[in-house]
Amino acid sequence: MMKKILVATDGSDHAKKAIGFACEIASQNSGTIYLIHVIPLVRFSSQVGWPYAPGEVGSFMDWMRREGEEIIKQAEKEAEAKGVKAVQSYLLEGDPASEILQFAKKNDVDMVVMGTHGGGSAETLLLGSVSHKISHLCTCTCVTVK
Repeated sequence: MMKKILVATDGSDHAKKAIGFACEIASQNSGTIYLIHVIPLVRFSSQVGWPYAPGEVGSFMDWMRREGEEIIKQAEKEAEAKGVKAVQSYLLEGDPASEILQFAKKNDVDMVVMGTHGGGSAETLLLGSVSHKISHLCTCTCVTVK
């Protein structure tokens, strides 16, 4: 039975559909939804010619945190509107795939639900998408929603 469901959200339309899908499963099983948003850490080399002053990087990360908080807040509203009683939210920082996998293992979740963009960009082709990495490395049930 799927009682502990992790939903990774980035605020995209696919992620919103994933929230809806996870809410249906949680409602049917009186389950808990763990909403997480992962802020990727900004790394840069001074040799690359970074266009921002060091202080501006901090401002950018602050902006990313505020955006992440808003994404989580909207996801919470969606879960509440769908009638899910047990919702826990987390804003994490790091490599998105690694953070999602670690969270799933640490919290012994039964299912990970996330949206997928379906690929297509050069970055996805070369590096692989987060959803692709999760679906291959996750030890529990993993569902991607289009």
